[in-house]
Amino acid sequence: MVPLALMATTIGFAPTAQVYDARIYDRDSRLLAEARFDAAGDTFTVTKRSADGGRAYLEFRYVRVDGTVQTGRHQGPATADASVSFGHDFGEGRRLTFRVCVTEEHGFNPCSGTADGENWTVAYA
Repeated sequence: MVPLALMATTIGFAPTAQVYDARIYDRDSRLLAEARFDAAGDTFTVTKRSADGGRAYLEFRYVRVDGTVQTGRHQGPATADASVSFGHDFGEGRRLTFRVCVTEEHGFNPCSGTADGENWTVAYA
């Protein structure tokens, strides 16, 4: 039998399902693309917002329970205001990072940034 106090503590620390966003802007502050991770469904959605530039894509990194790292890339749309979603089955409450990028013709692919200067958004499944 598990004491009620222990059960309440365990339940209290369970993460709530959240939605995490990453966005990329051009030099004129126009939104080029965005990505979203919905923790409730372990789903990434990539949306291209600008008619200019190349194709939007998403990169992610996830550390499994055994310590190995899963990395991936999802090709997003090339058409403005189009979205593509990709489902996963990440471990509950596990940390992952992701970013959205846009392919460019000159070999440099700009990627999203966060307020603290990093270009990977931290999320929890």
